[in-house]
Amino acid sequence: MIPLSRVEIPAVTAAQMREVDRLMIEVYGIDLIQMMEHAGRSLHEVARDKYLHGNPLGKRVVVLAGKGGNGGGALVAGRWLANAGADIAAVIAADRDQFAPVPAHLLRILERIGVPVLTLDAPALSGRTDLILDGVARVWRP
Repeated sequence: MIPLSRVEIPAVTAAQMREVDRLMIEVYGIDLIQMMEHAGRSLHEVARDKYLHGNPLGKRVVVLAGKGGNGGGALVAGRWLANAGADIAAVIAADRDQFAPVPAHLLRILERIGVPVLTLDAPALSGRTDLILDGVARVWRP
């Protein structure tokens, strides 16, 4: 069973998020890679503390990564968890040449530290999985 939050989580529209990103970059001087790094580090903390009970050591985590910002954040979270001792596998949901520049860069970093990267057409992962980080799905609200 997947635990669901009973707390209303604030949400912004895609247009509002694009405006937030624009302001961050153009007005405040915060680069896109910095934003993905912060998002990924925060996702790692939630994953570690809430779903891996504070101890990622030896836990099997699958990172699903899309070609955009959600994928980039998930890849960063995977890197943090790998550095903390989790057994990470990344599954990319698009061809490498379709990845936006920053997520492509983050994917290369993950590969350099030895995390296996699989495509959707690869054979299924076998064995237990303790956690799946979904950097593909979008949440749409009216």
